[in-house]
Amino acid sequence: MLSLTKVQQSFVLTTPHLPNTPVVHASDLFLQLTGYTREEVIGQNCRFLQGPDTEPTAIQLISESLLAVRPCTVRILNYRKDKSPFWNLLHIAPVRSAGGKVAFYVGVQLHANLVEDESSGGITPHMKQLGAVGAIRVAVRSLHGEGLRRAHKRADL
Repeated sequence: MLSLTKVQQSFVLTTPHLPNTPVVHASDLFLQLTGYTREEVIGQNCRFLQGPDTEPTAIQLISESLLAVRPCTVRILNYRKDKSPFWNLLHIAPVRSAGGKVAFYVGVQLHANLVEDESSGGITPHMKQLGAVGAIRVAVRSLHGEGLRRAHKRADL
């Protein structure tokens, strides 16, 4: 069984079933990228990454895609815990349960400055994100109902 901890990508899972769509899981790479601890992230909406120069059009695109229950990719200026900005190539996608209902949203982050430094050969950044989304979907579907309930309860804390 593939576990979420084996996905080697910066990502968060949020639940649309609780008010404010809180984070219920944050990968270690997400914590490294942002400088936050898991305790500071779980239960928060990802808006805590926004800051004074985050573009409203990027925020609007994210909101529209969540309302339409469709994936989106956006380059957005986010901020680390120490308030330093970083360009985030963010891909958000719904993750459906085996029954077809949206169980979570996954947000996969790529530090955009690192993306620009990579060569164009091989796997593209978007392909990396889609691969991570696929692995996360498999991991989520492999969780038993009890595992999903535990994730939702943690967000209530």
